[in-house]
Amino acid sequence: MAIPSTGENGENKASQDPIRVERVGVDRTEDILRMLKAAAQWMVDNGIRQWSPDQFTAKEIAGYFDEREVYLALDGETPVGLFTLQFSDPQYWGNKNNDAFAYLHRLTVAGPYRGSGLGEQMIMFAAKQALRLGHKGLRLDTVAHNVKLNRYYQSLGFRYQGTNDAGGGRLVNLYQYNENSEDPDDILLRYFSVDDFPLLQSWSLSPDFLKQWAGSSLTYPLDDEQLLKYMENTNHPAQSPLLIYSAVHRGSGEVVGHVSLGQINREDGHARICRLVVDPQLRGRGIGPRMLQETLRIGFAGLGLHRLALSVFDFNTGARKSYEATGFVHEGTQREAALIGGRYVDCLEMSLLDREWQELTR
Repeated sequence: MAIPSTGENGENKASQDPIRVERVGVDRTEDILRMLKAAAQWMVDNGIRQWSPDQFTAKEIAGYFDEREVYLALDGETPVGLFTLQFSDPQYWGNKNNDAFAYLHRLTVAGPYRGSGLGEQMIMFAAKQALRLGHKGLRLDTVAHNVKLNRYYQSLGFRYQGTNDAGGGRLVNLYQYNENSEDPDDILLRYFSVDDFPLLQSWSLSPDFLKQWAGSSLTYPLDDEQLLKYMENTNHPAQSPLLIYSAVHRGSGEVVGHVSLGQINREDGHARICRLVVDPQLRGRGIGPRMLQETLRIGFAGLGLHRLALSVFDFNTGARKSYEATGFVHEGTQREAALIGGRYVDCLEMSLLDREWQELTR
């Protein structure tokens, strides 16, 4: 693989000095040790609770070559990036471990190359390498509390598979990328952030339309203060009562919708899908159903929930038909539950159970 490299002063060196990725042997142990210690120190200096310099030793790294494949990104002969691939990972994946996948670990980018896109290039190289080696796809884990890093992997097309205790109470989120199933019109769900505020605000066209997709949880006009409060204590899948996502069109990379999974009750295994809205200019293109399917997958397959519910106003026949086509069952009606457009409207309650979803997705 040859990719552009960025030097100390930010100059692009792609034309004269392309970076290549190679599988390496134990003779590179010192290079790998040096890179990992430097990356760990950078994390410590920046308050990132992930690695510490003293956890890496030459003996440990020499052991990598017995159980993994080790790859370096080289700018000329200088190591500037690192990752390893292994083909089973019960420590991090627990009962979801599957030897049919490759597992990415120790992803590292040298300091001068951070922000150059090298990390993404190595990840995509690893995804293709997994397929070349005959595996179904690439898996990785990342610390659950680092929302920004989770959002990064989600934006690359990795899909949440669950959260696991990797030992000592260290929670990691599990992600999977399968390039064989890549679809340019696929919808990825990425954690909502302050960068997404302007778009969501622009979609809140009127008090009635905002109430249609957000109920009474948000009020018109939708300002930053409300959205910051909305985001508090969210997006930790093992602990938060609310997960909030922006929907991203895979082919274009554009944000096309918004959805949240709220009132998460892990003891009883249920939650509600709420605040689902599609960019008004893109309605009728099948985006809503795709968003719904991915939200269901996260709830049932990722979080292991038993029941997902939602509500829809009776006049929104398009949404109701979409939910019914997905398998949702009408449970009851809250009569004249909201005042919209100067009249009271009914609100329909619907739900879907895990076994029903599994039957429909076989």
